[in-house]
Amino acid sequence: MIRVGVVLDWNMYASSLVGIAQNLFRELGKLMNEKRSFTITGIKLNNIKIGDINQRFDCIHIPNMGGYKFPLDESNLCKNLILGPSGIDEVIYGKDVMIKKSRWKEQEQQIKNQVDNWKNHIDKVKLVHVVANSEFDEMHQYLEIPEEKMKVIHHGINHDLFKPPLNKEKTRKEILSKFKLPISKYFVHVGEHNWVRKNYLRLFDAYAEAQKLGLKHQFIFVGKYAHHIKKKGERIPGIKFLGWVSDSHLVNLLQGADAFLLPSIHEGFGMPLVEAMACGVPSITTNKHAPPEVVGDAGILVNPLDTSEIATKMLQVTTDDALLNKLSQNSLKRAKMFSWEKNAKQILELYENIDSKPMVNFEKNYEIAAYRTLTTVCEIFPDKKQFLIESLLRFNYTKMIDWALEYGLEDPKTKDFLKPFEGWFNEQQKTVLVD
Repeated sequence: MIRVGVVLDWNMYASSLVGIAQNLFRELGKLMNEKRSFTITGIKLNNIKIGDINQRFDCIHIPNMGGYKFPLDESNLCKNLILGPSGIDEVIYGKDVMIKKSRWKEQEQQIKNQVDNWKNHIDKVKLVHVVANSEFDEMHQYLEIPEEKMKVIHHGINHDLFKPPLNKEKTRKEILSKFKLPISKYFVHVGEHNWVRKNYLRLFDAYAEAQKLGLKHQFIFVGKYAHHIKKKGERIPGIKFLGWVSDSHLVNLLQGADAFLLPSIHEGFGMPLVEAMACGVPSITTNKHAPPEVVGDAGILVNPLDTSEIATKMLQVTTDDALLNKLSQNSLKRAKMFSWEKNAKQILELYENIDSKPMVNFEKNYEIAAYRTLTTVCEIFPDKKQFLIESLLRFNYTKMIDWALEYGLEDPKTKDFLKPFEGWFNEQQKTVLVD
């Protein structure tokens, strides 16, 4: 029996990291309600600085730590701290993956300080889960995390959302029409601001080179990008920038693509690789770090520094129908290896390895977890409605529960954090109505 405090607000600006916390919390919630042997409580990072943290929780878990920062100040008071770091490209490659190389001196010292924190204070950490075997090796080599403290647990994927199309040609035509793009075959990429790590300039050059060799496919660029990178890409005919799109549109864009392009300098895992595979779409991706482990036989691996090789593989996947069909089938099979349900079960095994006192009253601890999680969600994702802000300040749980049932469980930002307690919210509302 264990009471776990799960930090929800680590790196709130990074949607991919927030998504990890959302999916894990939802699936752990299902296990909590099924097994009734542990509780999870959504908490803020600042909460774990409070002196009585170990009286309220047997374990603190930060599951979605992108980058290399060590939570030193926050970890001082935690007796059982579980961390989930991923992607330490700045530590490995230094200024080679920095956008503003003029800031390298400043960044170099920050990196050194954080690496020293990992080396000098790893004793404060009970367990570390990493997302790939390559990450296991790199965390051990660069951060000196002892191997016996680490466990490889792959990220999952929402198979209800990411799945193959019923009719690829129809899906392709409909989604291209939606964005007023030419109706033709295409590649797709999901972008981010760090265009250096994602290797965009070489990717653009490779696409232009492939066009000279006869490539006819469009290249659709979805998601974040720097303004000057868009300007560079738009100089090449066939590259289309869409910016942010909804989840449903992203799925359709993946479903209609012939291949997903991700020849990054470094990937700690590469979540879009799995999302593409689940849609039956193979990837052309880097032959280094995590992607070879993630895609296996469901993709084409390239040297990210060799634009000619990237270009050749783009052309190959569009001219060899047998290869494309084989890779597509392999993608669907391999995607089944990854699920948030599996991820949560493996995380629960980490919790179960922690010594804790027997939970005397599950119902009481469950109720406390529900109250605290609801308060945390309202703090992290403040609603514009004045009544909710006032309710939070006054700890008026009745109105907060009403908000959760009417809005919070429908809002993509909050629903996964509230879902584990939906039944309890309903019971509380019924009790109030009866009274």
